[in-house]
Amino acid sequence: MVMEDPDEYEMEQTEGIGIFVPGSYIERNMNWDSFFSVLLYTGAAIGLFLLATVIVLVPLIAFGFIQINLTTLEITFEPWAFLIASFAEIAFIIPPLYYVRKKGINLRSLGIKTSDLGRDILIGLGVGAIMLVSNIAVTWLTFEVFPVSEESQIELTFASSMPELIGWFLVMFLVVGTTEELLFRGFLQRRMEMYFRQSNRKRYRLLALVLSSLIFAAIHLELLGIPTRFVLGLFLGYLAQERKYSLVAPAVAHGLNNSIAVLLTFLGF
Repeated sequence: MVMEDPDEYEMEQTEGIGIFVPGSYIERNMNWDSFFSVLLYTGAAIGLFLLATVIVLVPLIAFGFIQINLTTLEITFEPWAFLIASFAEIAFIIPPLYYVRKKGINLRSLGIKTSDLGRDILIGLGVGAIMLVSNIAVTWLTFEVFPVSEESQIELTFASSMPELIGWFLVMFLVVGTTEELLFRGFLQRRMEMYFRQSNRKRYRLLALVLSSLIFAAIHLELLGIPTRFVLGLFLGYLAQERKYSLVAPAVAHGLNNSIAVLLTFLGF
């Protein structure tokens, strides 16, 4: 078997004559020890996110902006308070950024590159629209198979005014979509694919896609939401693979899917 160059994606973007430093864009070796380190950093990112969420939520609960009724398990909150809590997702990118700095490799190894920005944005918008349809379909099917009583459902009001709605759009594209794609696609899935490839697995791309999508679905900590987020993870992971792990298209698709979902709740659907 001929081993593909781990820097192949980056070298294809290089034009003209220049000096290419081996291993400057992505790790050359992804054996089990290296991949286990990636898993640890991914776990650290998830743990850091949970810690950041608690740090943000505690003062919001203390000042009454978020109220929890322990008897009925009802949660009520000001929409803007939930918007602020979403910034905790910035914690997702801290361990991956530390990882590449420690390894001495380029940020492009995390998918931070804009070589074909216009095309990536258009592709992301198109795939995001398709994702939204699948999101609605899989969610509907899940609740048909596992019906939930109205009393146990939690209704979330993401936005109650136009400024809050605009704020959610910005957060979904610039914070949620970007940080989650960097961690789960640019960092984890890409290195998982490298590990399975160097382990001579025949379907290494598919294996990395499915496993990273399962992890992506599970970390949202919503049991009935796992099927929907797993399918979304498949869309986003496949898009990342097809765009040679440039995260612009997946981040745009992710942001659009989430933004339209917020818009639908704003409109009362």
